[in-house]
Amino acid sequence: MTQTFARLIAALSLAALLAPGAARAEFGTTNLQLLQGWSFEKDANGTTDKKLTTLTINHFSTWSHGDNFFFADLARGKLNGSDTVTSGVYAEWHPRLFLNKLGLPTGGVVKNWGLAGEVNQGGSFFAYLGGLGLDLAIPGFQVAGLNVFYRYDTLDLGTYRAYNSTYQVSPFWDVPFKIGPTSWDFSGFLDLTTNDGRLDIMSQPELLLDVGAFAGAPGKLHVGVEWYLHYFKTPTGSETVSAPQLMIQWTPFTQFVP
Repeated sequence: MTQTFARLIAALSLAALLAPGAARAEFGTTNLQLLQGWSFEKDANGTTDKKLTTLTINHFSTWSHGDNFFFADLARGKLNGSDTVTSGVYAEWHPRLFLNKLGLPTGGVVKNWGLAGEVNQGGSFFAYLGGLGLDLAIPGFQVAGLNVFYRYDTLDLGTYRAYNSTYQVSPFWDVPFKIGPTSWDFSGFLDLTTNDGRLDIMSQPELLLDVGAFAGAPGKLHVGVEWYLHYFKTPTGSETVSAPQLMIQWTPFTQFVP
């Protein structure tokens, strides 16, 4: 497999997304997240004073033959060793085309399966990913799934340029639950890959309380915590970034189309 394969999967998903008629959204939701985090002194999100403020624009939608997920992080902090506050932008787009929606069989625990693509970009970094995606029917889970990718990425710092070709396994989940009269949501993802043959694990689980429900607007306003976790190998050993972030999430747009 090559970089071309990853680009092909993303292109096929995009072509199906833009096909006349098929691209009509069935469900869509968009939210804004404000996060204030600490302990960001290492890895790509490293800051001089360990603090990081992030505004995230988050969108998910389904259509007749697949789904789309997109987010953009607008980060502010003393990034990349700076003594002054600077900003950075990082974005990802995840389109999927479900082959069972085109007539191929499915069943059992597998609700949907098909092609999955991903494009990641921020600053001097970009990645193309292509492979297969699954949606799973697991009791208690509102969302459960798994994507398996071939991954090609590049880091270009001008005087230093690095390429990496590898595989990535990415489970994701969303579990709503109640504690007494309160409504909660536990969601997140895990990206398991390698970088130059060294293990890399990234996860950002979120635990949120639906405070909008107390004002008669369930699902509109959530508060809670997102935990940024990143384990990676270094030339002399390994590092683990464990950074808690207070989080406010506002969901102004959710739409169902019959």
